[in-house]
Amino acid sequence: MTVVVWRNGKVHVSADGLATVCGATLSPTTGRVVGETTDWAGQVSCFNCAYRHTPEGYLVPRSGKDFPLRKECSKHRGQAAGQCSSCNPETIKPQCWPCPNGCTDPKAHDPLYRYTRCTVFPQRRDVPAGERCAEGCQSTESALRAANPRLYLDLADSAMMTCYHCGESVCVACQREPVEGSLMLCDACGRREAEPSES
Repeated sequence: MTVVVWRNGKVHVSADGLATVCGATLSPTTGRVVGETTDWAGQVSCFNCAYRHTPEGYLVPRSGKDFPLRKECSKHRGQAAGQCSSCNPETIKPQCWPCPNGCTDPKAHDPLYRYTRCTVFPQRRDVPAGERCAEGCQSTESALRAANPRLYLDLADSAMMTCYHCGESVCVACQREPVEGSLMLCDACGRREAEPSES
């Protein structure tokens, strides 16, 4: 692989010496050929070159900040060598720490799990199967956030559409009124959405 330093200082790579991997044609006025090497991953700084031709054993860059390219963990794809959370669980930072619920165990805040072990789950109402809440519905999201006001919760999208108590669909806007299916608005929220906004 040929390493090329462009006029602006960006380091590109070329497979044939005629054009860079990102598609630019090489010429004496645009870039200076440094030489051929197999160890170009530590030198390249062009995102498009690195993204299109990431060498084996390195992580594909996600942005212009991912340079120099990082080596990939040999056991777990997509994880950086030396920073792999599967190989080095102590590198995982607990989420929402210190705990606003008074928990003193950082392991209870493992970010690999949706809920921390100290998450407070409010009491569910006793609703007969197949029936709706007689006292009005409440989405899973609003119920859990009310019970854990300062705790970070990584909730599924369905949490805002499903009643915490009866498990049936609720309005995605107010998260209280029962509706017939997912991603639906109740009559009141539907009317508000239809009203022209004031300019």
